[in-house]
Amino acid sequence: MEYDEYEDYDEYDQDNMMQQYGDEYYDYGDGMQQDQDFTYWGHFENCVVPSISQGVQITLPLLLLCMAMKVTTLFSLPSSVFHFLSIGSGLVAMAFFFEKYLFYIISLTVLGYFALQVANQTLGKYRGAVCAVVVVTYLVIMELFLADPSQWHRVRGCQMIVAMKIISVGFDVDQGTLKEIPDVIEFTGYCVFAGSIIFGPWISYSTYALAAQGVDLDLRYTATVVVKLLQALACLVISTCIAPVMFTSESWKYKWLHAYRDAMSFRFSHYFISYLSETTSILAGLGATGNVEEGDKVKWSFAVAKPLNVELPRSLVEVVTNWNLPMHSWLKNYVFKTSRHLGNFAAILLTYAASSLLHGINFQLAAVLLSLGLYSYTEYVLRQKLSDAFSACVGAKACKPACSHRNKKKNVFVILTNVVFGLLAMFHLAYLGLMFDTDDSELEEQGYDWTHTLSKWSHLNYASHWVALITFVFYWLIK
Repeated sequence: MEYDEYEDYDEYDQDNMMQQYGDEYYDYGDGMQQDQDFTYWGHFENCVVPSISQGVQITLPLLLLCMAMKVTTLFSLPSSVFHFLSIGSGLVAMAFFFEKYLFYIISLTVLGYFALQVANQTLGKYRGAVCAVVVVTYLVIMELFLADPSQWHRVRGCQMIVAMKIISVGFDVDQGTLKEIPDVIEFTGYCVFAGSIIFGPWISYSTYALAAQGVDLDLRYTATVVVKLLQALACLVISTCIAPVMFTSESWKYKWLHAYRDAMSFRFSHYFISYLSETTSILAGLGATGNVEEGDKVKWSFAVAKPLNVELPRSLVEVVTNWNLPMHSWLKNYVFKTSRHLGNFAAILLTYAASSLLHGINFQLAAVLLSLGLYSYTEYVLRQKLSDAFSACVGAKACKPACSHRNKKKNVFVILTNVVFGLLAMFHLAYLGLMFDTDDSELEEQGYDWTHTLSKWSHLNYASHWVALITFVFYWLIK
């Protein structure tokens, strides 16, 4: 069973952007719920318009920097100039978003390159493993002992992106994907590349190098950027203006609707960051497909998340696969595959450990990741058992058209089974996503502790965990 069939890999801490600029956004939810003079037009004026305006205002400098990076590639400049420009634009972007706290990112970049060179010169191998140990140790020490919690929370997502880049370079050199370690200018330009340093996503060094190619700008490029930006802003509006005023009754009878509402708000904040990262990546020159020299039309695409597959999932397996595609690729290639010789179970544990550590020392996130992993694995093995027993297309992942099952996807039994599991996945998402609400912005800035997580779940009577346990017992009885 492949790792990507059931593993979770929550991405760049998309909540960071909303938290970093929390003062820039208005908290509309409670006020709107209590305002008896609420009108849709008033809500549009007081929430939708300011959210879009401030969203554009905050991201516009980064968008301009990314566009400038792309324009410079049209002048056939030496690659070294591109890397210097990447460093300069990345530092400007970090200074704008993180101000003086950018020294955390710079120090990690310097430490990562030093670890790469030491491993290369002394061992000649194990560069990826050495970088992983050094980088994770740095992150843990900084978070637990040295960094101010509010400052660290502000740059944690950016730190994760840089850490993933450093580790990936080490493993790519070990595996021969890269012939040698990039020089210090190339490496730094890659780590702080403006197209991915602020909102993600993770990109490989080879992908970064492609951005230096001078693919001409055309209508497709412009249209793709505009569409991605509009999708990002639409998700921002849903997260901040639409979801908070859904199901406004405070009655305990509606607590599951409230859970779904809060989880939905969190998910759409993630989609906002995902689409925004797609926008910056494409603006900076990533995602071009097609051979221009052979007369092919260039298409621009750089998928980070697939919201439809998360909102209307076939299974939890599909959710965790489509939540963050670049993070999935990183964990699969650099953690799961490199540790699979220890056995699938050990590889899965190491993958979860890597994901949790990269996201920070956080009981809330670790509990959600662990729960989601157990849920996904239980669902996978149960549906695989049912699929084999009834020769039906009811597996956690959709069958290929030429599968050998007798009961295909249009069979009534198959449709009902897949719908039930899809609804069950939505139930679990509402329960798990409730952890990431923003009831207390000060507490969120410091990081939630275990009492917050358990109090949220106890409010819902730990229903999701009980359902998951019953599901596993049922699988164990029929296996």
